[in-house]
Amino acid sequence: MKNIFIAGLIAVSATTLLVASTVKATQSQPLEIENEMIFIPGGEFLTGSSENEVQEYKEKFGKREMYSSHHFEDEVPKRKVFIKSFYIERHEVTNREYLRFIQASGHHPPQHWQAGMYLGGTDDHPVLFVTHDDAMAYAHWAGKRLPTAEEWEKAARGTDGRVFPWGNSFDPYKTSTADSDLASILGALCSVNSANRVEIAPDDVSPYGVHDMGGNVREWTSSSPKGNPSLKILKGASWVDLHVNARAAHVEYAPYNSLSHIIGFRCVKDIEGLRAL
Repeated sequence: MKNIFIAGLIAVSATTLLVASTVKATQSQPLEIENEMIFIPGGEFLTGSSENEVQEYKEKFGKREMYSSHHFEDEVPKRKVFIKSFYIERHEVTNREYLRFIQASGHHPPQHWQAGMYLGGTDDHPVLFVTHDDAMAYAHWAGKRLPTAEEWEKAARGTDGRVFPWGNSFDPYKTSTADSDLASILGALCSVNSANRVEIAPDDVSPYGVHDMGGNVREWTSSSPKGNPSLKILKGASWVDLHVNARAAHVEYAPYNSLSHIIGFRCVKDIEGLRAL
């Protein structure tokens, strides 16, 4: 949780760097990007990080306040895990999609929506300020579920143990993190409560064709750290995080009832469940 609140302060400070003319130039028309389901084949994949990799990350980022108390060791060991086949959504659930859920189910809207409606022009931005329970309620309504942390990681990095969805080297032009190219994150910096439009970083794509698993917003999973079910594992980086979070093996934790401007979610569906529809 410490990281989430510090990240919020960074985001607010960053907004002061932008001028009105630039903000206007970045506005885009709603695209209604289709959130198709991507097939992730069953089999083994490499999850986690090695002790040497973790030591490298600690030396590079551990002295920063945001990461001074971070448990990088939780990524160890790097190991093979078998995952059954499943489908995962192409990108995070958007405001437009979440609104349909609210209208159909009567579920309460996110707290920052005005009169039950999100900010204009953010149809295709990830829904934010949703708790783990809110995300599960949406998933149940949609006939889906939240991914486990391991399912999410496989969908992000494939089977070759790559560090980022696109490969082993960080490229600031490929995703939306705090150290990304300004052109990629400008939209989020202009509005703290909206993040970026989904798929605004076209190269943030996993080997399977899943988008936005490196940056934009952190995402809820159904997994908890061992012995602490009140916490839930978050995967992926947000637009206010440094690229160390964009690694597929990176792990964050948050209480299940947390609300944040940098947390969203996407859903998965079991093969059996999909065929039953």
